[in-house]
Amino acid sequence: MFSVVITIYNKAHMIERTLNSVLMQTFTEYEVIIVDDGSTDNAIELIKKNENYSSFQVIKQTNQGVSVARNSGIAHSKFNYVALLDGDDEWTPNFLETISKAIIELPGAGMYGTSSWHKNILTGEMNDGTPNKYKGKIKYFDFFENPVLMPHTSAMVLDKLIFNDIFQNGEGFPAGMRVCEDWACFYRIAFSSSVVYIGYPLAIRNNNVAGQITASSKSERAKFIIHIIRFYNITYESWQNSKFKSEKYKKFLVFELRGRVIGSLRTNDYATINHLLNGLIPGCRKELNKFEISIYPNPKMRLISFSYIYFTKLTWRLKKQIKYIFKS
Repeated sequence: MFSVVITIYNKAHMIERTLNSVLMQTFTEYEVIIVDDGSTDNAIELIKKNENYSSFQVIKQTNQGVSVARNSGIAHSKFNYVALLDGDDEWTPNFLETISKAIIELPGAGMYGTSSWHKNILTGEMNDGTPNKYKGKIKYFDFFENPVLMPHTSAMVLDKLIFNDIFQNGEGFPAGMRVCEDWACFYRIAFSSSVVYIGYPLAIRNNNVAGQITASSKSERAKFIIHIIRFYNITYESWQNSKFKSEKYKKFLVFELRGRVIGSLRTNDYATINHLLNGLIPGCRKELNKFEISIYPNPKMRLISFSYIYFTKLTWRLKKQIKYIFKS
């Protein structure tokens, strides 16, 4: 029933932990497709030596990035539901079983995702990342209410028929993107289909793992802005072309853009602010008003920029609170 697509790049230090979490699943109707994105370590050698992994299909490609690897894994899958798993993350034993029950209970969604444990691989400390609103619930939900809180890649299962219908060229994950490639895919699916959230932490997101993007240096991460801009532009164009235009997406987009700006303001990184504002396609850029576009790149307006963004956040929270009171 499930095709488990695992992408790896130099994950020899983690891959057995990841694969063993799949073998421990209480639901056993699955295939495993491992896509090696040009690793230079001995990960594939470890996999081939272990008899427990003998039924797993291994696809090797030259290093082209995680997007191409995921797209390739999905293209080679034979089942309708594709469970994504990064080569340094894990699942709890009842991950697939719970997803299968959710599919039966709430059919027709383009994505099914669970919440996750956030695990510090160095200390073993684990934190439950389930939003309080969804704890202990399995339900359809509005993806754009707050996408930041929603399932990450290793907690997500995609309906392959819907995926192929939306991405007829098979490129759901944009090639070449080093960050936000997963959200660029998930947002576009959410524009066209329903999404089911499972409020139980059934995936384990391992942090502080060698080789992770989050472990990159500050100077390395600064280069990611071009990929972040591409994410905004891809999703905005998709939103414009979608049949059902979620206004919540636009509100969240503005919230996100202002968050990026204020992060750069804190470090006086005006080069990134200019890069962001100049790189956005016209429609996306216009979601910010002319006043803020004029003040953000100006170092002399730094205090006003801070004040404006914090004021908009306060106003947004007050509106939500008032709406909640009247609903009650």
